[in-house]
Amino acid sequence: QGADRIELCDNLGEGGTTPSYGTIYLATQNINIPIAVIIRPRGGDFVYSNDEFEIMKKDIVICKELGVETVVFGILNKENKIDIERTKELIDLASGLKVTFHMAFDEIEDKFKAIDQLVELGVDRILTKGGCENALAGRESLKKLVEYANDRIIIMPGKGVNKENRDYILEYTGAKE
Repeated sequence: QGADRIELCDNLGEGGTTPSYGTIYLATQNINIPIAVIIRPRGGDFVYSNDEFEIMKKDIVICKELGVETVVFGILNKENKIDIERTKELIDLASGLKVTFHMAFDEIEDKFKAIDQLVELGVDRILTKGGCENALAGRESLKKLVEYANDRIIIMPGKGVNKENRDYILEYTGAKE
């Protein structure tokens, strides 16, 4: 239907979690467009235990082995700021893949500082609803984030974007994706 990539995830009711190895494998065998796989061991917050972090690392290795294009993750500390050390470790592990920082971004208070940090870490894109319930409600914030990012990193509006409002959101915010 014209899509040029997909984000593959499980448990949409939980905001998306990592799909099974089998699902990722079959997707790479049967879909001829780039695949972005969410790396999220559970729903809920984005502060992960050591075991959950190890799961995320293993899932990134599996995604590399299976030939996906992008991994999508977000990891915060207890203060709802980017966990720089763990994020860098995941980015290093994902070397050769594109990286999207997902809607954990919406939990961060100082989003401009977070953009600077993610640019410095080498993240390709931020998936965000502008800190609101969905991208349409967050359009003012999204517009400011796109302007601040100034093409240093892609700001991609997400949640609630559909064929009826996609063009309006892109035009209003200045987002390119």
